Amino acid sequence: MSSVIANDSEAEEFLNLLSAICSRQRKVSAALDELVLLLQMPSEDVLRVLRGLLIPLDQEMGQVNLAIAQRMLPLAVKE
Repeated sequence: MSSVIANDSEAEEFLNLLSAICSRQRKVSAALDELVLLLQMPSEDVLRVLRGLLIPLDQEMGQVNLAIAQRMLPLAVKE
């Protein structure tokens, strides 16, 4: 079993990152809810919403993954 010890600054930075992820997840969930409603009435608008949702979602998740990796790697190396 291994653990990571973080100082107050690192812990706060990590919590801020988690808060940002939660905020993005709320936005994605709201967009997905809208999409589900639109899918019940398929139309060209549905395709526009789907495109507008999936393209940024992929980019944002890539940025989130990179940010987590950049912050966690130095902590893992300290062990």
